[in-house]
Formats: sequence, C-alpha cells, structure tokens
Amino acid sequence: MSMASGTRLAPAVPGTVAGESERPAWFWLMLWCLFVLGVQPWSSRVAAPQGTTGSTNSIAKGLLLGAVFMVALAATKPGFRTRVNPASWLYVMYVLFACATAFLLAEPMGPLTRLARFLIGLVLLFLLWGPLVQVPERLVRAHLLAHLLLAATVVLSLAYAPSQAWRPLRSLGAGYRLQGVIIPMLPPRVGEVGAILLGLALIGLVCRKLATLPAVVLIGLGGVLIAASRTRTSAAAVAGGLVIALIITRKTWLGRIACLAVPGLLGVAFLTIGSLHTWLLRGQGTQQITSLSGRTTSWQAVLDEKVSIQTAIIGHGLGNKRVLLTRGEGDVDVMAIDNSWLGLYWETGLLAVAIVAVALIAAWVSVLRAPTPYVRACGALLLGYVTAASLNESGLSDLSSMTVHLLVAAAICDGDRLRQRRRVSATH
Repeated sequence: MSMASGTRLAPAVPGTVAGESERPAWFWLMLWCLFVLGVQPWSSRVAAPQGTTGSTNSIAKGLLLGAVFMVALAATKPGFRTRVNPASWLYVMYVLFACATAFLLAEPMGPLTRLARFLIGLVLLFLLWGPLVQVPERLVRAHLLAHLLLAATVVLSLAYAPSQAWRPLRSLGAGYRLQGVIIPMLPPRVGEVGAILLGLALIGLVCRKLATLPAVVLIGLGGVLIAASRTRTSAAAVAGGLVIALIITRKTWLGRIACLAVPGLLGVAFLTIGSLHTWLLRGQGTQQITSLSGRTTSWQAVLDEKVSIQTAIIGHGLGNKRVLLTRGEGDVDVMAIDNSWLGLYWETGLLAVAIVAVALIAAWVSVLRAPTPYVRACGALLLGYVTAASLNESGLSDLSSMTVHLLVAAAICDGDRLRQRRRVSATH
C-alpha cells in the first residue's frame, strides 16, 4: 500500500537526495547508522564472567532511537511521500496486537515501553522512504556502512581492552571468543555483524557495485569477525543466504543446480580440514553439540509447559525470553529460549507467531519479485540469514537487528519493483 501526498516538491539541490529534503546524502546514511546502532543488544554481560546474568541498557538505546527519530522527523519536509510494504504493515499489526494484549498483564508498562520503541522504529523506516528506500541501492549502502562501523568498534576493542575483548568459552567449550567492548556486543552479535558485512560485500563485488580492493577488505574483515567470534550460527546462516542469492539470480537451471554444490563443498571442508573441524566443535563434546549448546533443553521446556488457552494465544508478555528449569535435587536454573519462533510463542502467543510468519513470507515474495538482480540478491541474503538464524537465535519479537534485516530486505525489494513499474509507465 502506498501513502502519498499531492504536494509537488521542488527540484533537488545538487548533491542532495532527490525530492525529499535539502539534506545531503551522507546525512541520511549516518542517520541510518545511528538507527542500526540503536537496535544493538548492548549487553552488560560483556564485562561479566560467562554464566552470570546481565541486562540490556534499554534506556541508552531508547534515548538514541528517540533522538534519531526526532532528527529524521525534523529533517523531513511536510507533505512527504512514503510507502508501506506488506511485511511492514504486518509488523504494525503485530505491534498493535501486542499492545492490546499487554493491558491484560499484571505489569503492562515494560512490554508497552518495548512496543513503543518498536513502533518508533517502524515509523522511522516510513520516514526514510524518500531519502533511502526509494533508491534501494542507497539503503543497501547505508546498511553496509552501518555494519562496517560496528565492525570497526569491535576491532578497536582489541586495542582498547584486549583482556575484555576475548571472552572465555568455559562451560560451553574450550578457548576464547571475540566480543565488542566499546559498544558492548556478545560474540553471537559480533558474528552477525561479520556475516552481514561479508555477504553484502561479496554480492557487491560480484555485481560490480563495489571496487575490488574495498570489497576484498570488507569480505576479509567479515570473515575474521565470524572466525574470531566462533559463531557457528552466523557462519551457517550467511552461507545459506549466499546460496539462495546465487540460486535466484541465476538465469539457467544448470547454474542454479551448480549453486547447490557450494554448501556441499563447505560441509566437506569443515569435516576434513583439521583447523575448520576444530573451529566447528569449539572443544565441545557430543552431548553439547547435539543439544546445540544446551538450547534444546529450553526449547523442550517451552513445548512441555502446560498453559491456558488465553496464555497460548497472547503469551506471557513481551520481554519474557527465559524459562525456569527445575533440575534433579530441586535446583532451579534460568535459560534463554534462543529461538525466535518459540520466543514469539512464549512472549506474545500463537497469533503473533502467525502474523510474523506471514510477514516473513510476504518479505520473501517481495524478494522473489524484485526485478534488479543486485537488489534481489541482497534481499535474499538478508532474508536467508534471518530465516536460518531465527531457528537458533531470538529477535523477531522485538526491534532487534534480525527484525531490521527482515524489514530492510522487504523494503528494498518492494522499492525496486515500484521503481521498475514507474520506468515501464514512463516508456509508455
């Protein structure tokens, strides 16, 4: 659905974004970088030993997100044009549904605060339609730049606080994992930053949107972050996203079938090359590997929990991402769910799971219908990453980096299709 005003806008000033504001293009790129920074899981567990609990610095993130929103609103001209793609509409429905159910909880203020932050993020994306989304390549460039800046903070953390930058695996295996200190990021998030950086740079190199030297540097930096963070989920998810991007951009069936050999060769390499095999195992035993570092224990607890029909429909409340486990002698442990779909069910119920699942399907439809190969490949990479990582990480129930990847993929592909439609109309 499109929402547009009838106001005729003045011609753009040279060096600015056409039709929306007299602000230069770099202004909107930096604004997007700050927005991406505002959805990072700034974790206080970065400086704490593994196994201790910590909380996310929600106040700082909320203030940053609010400041970015106010600046974007002030820089946007009255009568601006925007477009809301189907996936974004469905996420608006999800936020409204979660807001309605939050009032049924004993303490609704926590979930309502998180939902207000989520809604601000969605509206901000609508405000940026003209300066960023309308030209999909510009939003891809902004997303790549944002992850480059995040990667730079991780690298600088090694010089700033090397003892904190290396996190011991301890109970989860042997060795150390790289984490962010300047911007507190746990190793899984460092791996995600590296994966998105590597994937977008590789597609930019293949599609000739990036020069060879910068692309190689970005690919190398992304690979180092994945390897140093020892994040298997990010490695598998970006590999799957790249394979899907290759398949849907090949023009012949022979080329598409040949792309399927890529994951097979990667699997053989990890099983046969000693250093890769050691990296994959992380010093864990068979039980830890088969239980996905203990994740399946919390998943089974969620599935086995007996709840009322109302709780099954509306969930336990946004923010409840952990389950209580009672062990042998009455010991009680708290474990993260670490699965976006089970987390959605636990937090906001079955109806929310259905809404977000339809949003993901709608985003995939937009990707498959994008006419430009480069945009289609970038959308497939981001959505492929989200689809794979959502099975092993949480995030789709909140304004997280994973949700932003989904919304970006849907926005750029929908914008690309709309641009093609305008070009066809102009030729006729």
